Amino acid sequence: MDTAVREKAFLLVEEKKVKTSPPTLRVLFLSLLLSLFFSYAIPYNDLYLGNTPLAGNLLPTNTVLVLLIVSGLVNPFLTRWAPRKRFGGAELATLWAFLAIPSGIAMAGFWRYILPQIANLYYRATPQNRWDSLLVPYAEPWMVVTDRLTVRGFYEGTGGAIIWDGWTQPLSFWVPTALSLLGASLFVAALVRRQWTDREHFTFPLVQLPYELSRNPRPGHFWPPLFYSKPFWLGIGASSLLHTISGLNLYFPSFPAIRRSRMLGEYVTAFPWDAISWTYINLYPSGIGLSYFLTAEIAFSLWFFFTLERFQQVLFRYQGWTALGMSATDFVQFQQLGAVIGLIAVVLCGSRRHWCAVFKETLSRAHRSLSEGEPLPYPIAFSGLLLTCLFFYFWITVRKISVVLTLSFLVLALGFYLAAGWIGSNGGMLMVQMRILPHDIIWATVGSRNFSPRDILTSFLLQKAFTYDLRETLLPTLLNAWKIGKSVGANLQWLTLWGIVLILTAIPVSLLSWMKIAYRYGAVTLESSTFHWHANVVYNQMVEARDPGLLPNRIRTAGLLTGLTVFSFCLFIRRVWVRFPIHPMGLIVCRGWAMENLWLMILIGWMVKGLILRYSGLSGYEALKPLFVGMILGDISVGGFLGAIGAVTRKSYVFFP
Repeated sequence: MDTAVREKAFLLVEEKKVKTSPPTLRVLFLSLLLSLFFSYAIPYNDLYLGNTPLAGNLLPTNTVLVLLIVSGLVNPFLTRWAPRKRFGGAELATLWAFLAIPSGIAMAGFWRYILPQIANLYYRATPQNRWDSLLVPYAEPWMVVTDRLTVRGFYEGTGGAIIWDGWTQPLSFWVPTALSLLGASLFVAALVRRQWTDREHFTFPLVQLPYELSRNPRPGHFWPPLFYSKPFWLGIGASSLLHTISGLNLYFPSFPAIRRSRMLGEYVTAFPWDAISWTYINLYPSGIGLSYFLTAEIAFSLWFFFTLERFQQVLFRYQGWTALGMSATDFVQFQQLGAVIGLIAVVLCGSRRHWCAVFKETLSRAHRSLSEGEPLPYPIAFSGLLLTCLFFYFWITVRKISVVLTLSFLVLALGFYLAAGWIGSNGGMLMVQMRILPHDIIWATVGSRNFSPRDILTSFLLQKAFTYDLRETLLPTLLNAWKIGKSVGANLQWLTLWGIVLILTAIPVSLLSWMKIAYRYGAVTLESSTFHWHANVVYNQMVEARDPGLLPNRIRTAGLLTGLTVFSFCLFIRRVWVRFPIHPMGLIVCRGWAMENLWLMILIGWMVKGLILRYSGLSGYEALKPLFVGMILGDISVGGFLGAIGAVTRKSYVFFP
């Protein structure tokens, strides 16, 4: 058997064919209690303390910490003193799934790009930034907070008194809008789960860690088998040593530190290499650990396309094209957009047999065998997707927003979520941020001058709120939760329904936390990128779209066509040549926060894994898995400990981007 094929099969989490069962009452209660706690605590940790995000990615830090505490401390205690009360492996896996589903609500999955943006226009509008003349006259009360006392209190603080009056009308628009997109994500995930998991055999690298932590101990043992592996403790020791030294330096500056972040510009400044001087050179042990679980083709493709993107930046600078107004950044970002369009076509056309079966079962009244064991019956998922999309369409267009902008946003937003699901579940990327937006294709082809000011404002706010940052988006999280649930025999419909309950409770609790923090301390004193850069850039983009206006751009259109062509070519070659090493997934994320921070870790992980497979085979790969799991847990445990200390000392510690 081909090594790559064997490796892919080897990485699959075994799904035991056992009778499914609903979650236990204590797991339901504990997941609700912890979800409410984290919904309230995450804004405080991320915005006020400035620590590494408690969730912040598709393998939420808080969920791993909970598993580590229960499997490493609580279960051994119960095994010794109350064996019948210990948590079983299926309970732990289900608990992780329940906590993962609502983990993003408190930040990028719901509130992070809504609240600061809709409060910012009336707070920072001045004649100098031209917001007062180009944007404020066209901002409707349902769109942004228009009461200046409310926004001043939000950004400057009131000592803790929350002014709710000015928020009522805009939140009554934004909350249903967000819920409709969350619902659409849920239904899309339910429709593609079987095709991706059972037929295309996605590898789900991010599920490996919680799966290992939730395994039952062997007879006579207290901890999961992972804890009895020497390489596991070696990995934990390496990561812990790094963060211990960095933590000591944080509190005792005279203590020598290991620099974990550098810029290429510190070493390369000459023309034309200065075009990539802002490239990060970071050290994240957990990034290396997670890369070990990627298939070789995907790991190679991720850093290959990132390197190709840097090469294009250098080429444009060397040829002088940048000085002529041709942006390499635009060219690359529109390649990403073209690749997303290609992915949508693949999901719809390449899986046409699956979609025909789903459609047939939706219309049939016969026994629905295809839906057995699925998170939602296909008729419900299909109808739900149709209804949520119709709601979104009429909810937006009834406010006299362009039909073209509404439909293009809806289609491409769902495409972005599919891309995040594809990358997160098969590629193992912790964060997905593509630096492209749904309406970029509109601005590149027809420009922005043909749209009204209200269209412009709504367009940019929608894009920023729901498609800019997919690090905590729902669709890939659901796929990961269902994967681990099925591997332990959990009932996926129970998992889905209780996950919906947890999401609906997390929304108001996290909103209250945001408001309490902002009105007590003032948003201007909190995490700067959220309340300054992100809150400002969206309105600056609106000003540019209004005056002078975004004109059709040939370099962007060429980038889009190039991306679509490269994506399609890679997929075609992979069908006729199984060993073709380039996976088009890398093109979709070649430019973005995740790859900019993790490219070197992925490269190192790919090289180490390749050497192990070459000289030790699959047996060597299996034997060293605990080492890389330990590197991940060392990052999370020691970094989380330093973050907890920072809650008291107000010294933030970041162990992951």
